[in-house]
Amino acid sequence: MGYRNFELIFDHVGHFGRFQIMIYFICAFQNIACGIHYLASVFLVLTPDHTCKPPGNVSRVLFQNFSHWRLEDTWSLVPLGPKDHIIVQLQDGEIWELSMCNRMKRENMSSLNYEYSGSKTKYSCMDGYIYDQRKWKSTVVTEWNLVCDRKWFAALVQPLFMVGVLIGAAVFGYISDR
Repeated sequence: MGYRNFELIFDHVGHFGRFQIMIYFICAFQNIACGIHYLASVFLVLTPDHTCKPPGNVSRVLFQNFSHWRLEDTWSLVPLGPKDHIIVQLQDGEIWELSMCNRMKRENMSSLNYEYSGSKTKYSCMDGYIYDQRKWKSTVVTEWNLVCDRKWFAALVQPLFMVGVLIGAAVFGYISDR
């Protein structure tokens, strides 16, 4: 069957019409769904502002000389940068400086001010993190605490997805050709 015969068939049944337009839009709709999967990791791996969780119940909070009673209210004041820290006083009187990736316990428990030159003991964020949930309630980063020394895990989400696409295309492409 040559090219001319194929064209004769189209002349008989009709060329590009309503049916072809409908098929085109059905295929385009399917591709939109695929595009959403490819771009989802951009939004799912977002890292919101965060700080170390204090080791106990907080009674007072001090951030950049603003005094608040709730640690969650700190995000509405100023975004927490990598060099900023929040000072909290626990109910037992201990004073802690909380930053994005570590926390420090002040040895002098009588000084609840932002500037402190006494000795401090540095600890890792063993109790987890507190995240700013004003914009995003939950992301992959907040669910699995992929911040600080574990942030490289979040960078692997998109490449691992693409490896899965590559393997899936090779395996299912071979199967579909059989």
